Amino acid sequence: MTITARGVAIVCGVLLGGFGALGLLISREGTGEQYFLLASWLMPIALFPAAALAAALDFDNPRDVGGQASVLWPTYLGLALCAAVSGNRWLDASGRGTHENYAALFLILVMAVHAFVFLAGGLAFVPFAKTRPAAFQLWIGYVVLLIFWTAGGFLMAI
Repeated sequence: MTITARGVAIVCGVLLGGFGALGLLISREGTGEQYFLLASWLMPIALFPAAALAAALDFDNPRDVGGQASVLWPTYLGLALCAAVSGNRWLDASGRGTHENYAALFLILVMAVHAFVFLAGGLAFVPFAKTRPAAFQLWIGYVVLLIFWTAGGFLMAI
């Protein structure tokens, strides 16, 4: 049995989307929300690059940006859902805190870690022809992450 890049993209998308859906079920200002926030930073930086790299290293996939995105669309959907819910939770927690609440500082740290992994990880993949498509997908994924993180923070609060 062979694991395909499409299979990796589906598994990563389901895990990201499932984590985002879990965040919708957690009550605000509860203990579960704190644990969700602590865990929310790791999923996108672990699963999305893994799926992008799997798609880039599978030679059955097209090497252009659109062809790679057509393989990775389940991961993009999962990333969008996870980012929207996480962005909503992070901006809500940082906005309602007092000066003893370090949620705003942690939000900045989480954003910096995401930027480093997606942007610097993409730069690390550029020099190699086999992994160059993964670099472009990481950069596009970072834009998707920021857009849905911001949109989730502002639109889901309405």
